[in-house]
Order: sequence, then structure tokens, then C-alpha cells
Amino acid sequence: MSQLVEPDRLAARLDDADLAVIDASWYLPAEGRDGRREYAESHIPGAVYLDLSTDLADTAARVRNRVASPEALAEVFGRAGIGDGQRVVVYDRRGGYSAGRVWWTLRYAGHERVAMLDGGYERWVAEGHPTRAGIESRSRARLTPRPRPELIRSRDEVLRIVREGGAELVDARSGARFEGLEVESVRHRGHIPGSRNVAWRDHLEGDPPRLRPAEGLRSLYAEAGVDLSRPLVTTCGSGVTACLAALALTELGCREVSVYDGSWSEWGDAEELPFETGPAR
Repeated sequence: MSQLVEPDRLAARLDDADLAVIDASWYLPAEGRDGRREYAESHIPGAVYLDLSTDLADTAARVRNRVASPEALAEVFGRAGIGDGQRVVVYDRRGGYSAGRVWWTLRYAGHERVAMLDGGYERWVAEGHPTRAGIESRSRARLTPRPRPELIRSRDEVLRIVREGGAELVDARSGARFEGLEVESVRHRGHIPGSRNVAWRDHLEGDPPRLRPAEGLRSLYAEAGVDLSRPLVTTCGSGVTACLAALALTELGCREVSVYDGSWSEWGDAEELPFETGPAR
């Protein structure tokens, strides 16, 4: 089943009773943009807004954007009107930058009927579909938590992969961050040893940006030296764009795809963990 939905198809089914739409637009503080405000100004009719760093995160955790427990997620999604049996479409305003995270979060909580709007809000508007302003809500629903621990990896599990192998590590940060050329908010620069760099932006093409077709994605990963037949673990700065990479890999039919939720925010801040700088070896 495809992890993507086309704008025309969503527009044709927007009034379906079993459909829920989530605006997942989110930005780093330094970018000076506010996803919740942009949603209030204009969004896909009927969409509700969820913030990955507050609504869906364990805000008591030391690591940025640490995903909340499946039980807590089920409560949040239920309050937002996302329940069992519903089809969910998630979008953002950057081709999947943050929508991928909410797609993954729903699946981690155990809800499978979720897809991402290919091309996001920018493509929706560019193709002439309707928009609406204001804050919307849905009737409360019940989402039964069905945790999928195979979709997430811990620091210790990734350290075991570094030492013993058994999976491919894919880092979705920019090449400059991967190589250690940019200042980070944690103590180290660089990347997890043995990981390959497939930047999140490179998963997208076009204007408005949308996910590359399958052949383009396969070429992208082949050029990075990633063996798609092996188990795959995606990482990034704080677990956000790693989820877009996970979506792309799932779209390619890869069966064992998980996300290192702590990512570089956790790994790069630990004195005792190994790291490398420069291009992937």
C-alpha cells in the first residue's frame, strides 16, 4: 500500500466521514516560522493541527522531540478526533519535512491507515484546491494503542549495530552536518560511525517539492552505498527528518525500517559514544 496520497484524490474524498486530515507543519525555532499560526491563517478544510514537539512528544524528556508513549499518543490523537478505523492524511508546508514524523508517530502508536499528502500544502494550493482559515476541531474519538516497538531504536540498540553490524544506518541530515562542518547544539559534530548520508532534502524534487519517484529514490540510496535488502535504521538531528527517510524507504517496499528517535541530539551529546567526522567511509 502506498504511503502517499495525491491532492486530487484527497480533494475528492474530503467530506468522507471516515477521513481525518492533520496539518503537521513544524519548524525549528531559529527559522522564525510558527506552524500553528500558519495553520490558523490557512489550511486544508477540516484539518486539525498537531505539533510534533509538544502535542506528540514527551516534554519531560532530556532529548529534543522524544516521542511520547503509545498510550499518551493514543490519548492525544483521540482528543484531536483521530480514532480507530479512520483513514488519516498528514501534510506540512515543506514536502514532508515534519509530516513524515507525524506519519511515523501514528504508525508507532499502532494506527496503520495513514498516508502523507504528496507535495503537501504548497502543491494543494498550487493545484487550486480550497483552503480555510481559523481553528478547527473534530469530535473526540477513541484510538486504541497498539505499540509497534519494531519501528523505534534506542541508543543501546544503535551502539550494538555500530559494534556488531546487522543493519544499515541512514543519516538524513545535511551533508555539512553529517561531516561535522557545522556547529551543533550538542557537544560533538559529525555522525554515528558506519552511517551513510542521505539528506532529507534529496528525497524531494520539483516545485512544489514532492517525494521522488521510486526509481529516483533507489538511485539516491545506491549512490550513498545503502543496501536496501538489509534492516534499515534512520537518524537525523532529533528524529524528525529521519521519519521522512523512513517513509521513503517504506514506500520502496523495505520491510525492516526503524527510526533512532534520540538521533544526534542524544548521540552527539554523549561523551562516551563513538563518532566520526568527514564523508562516510
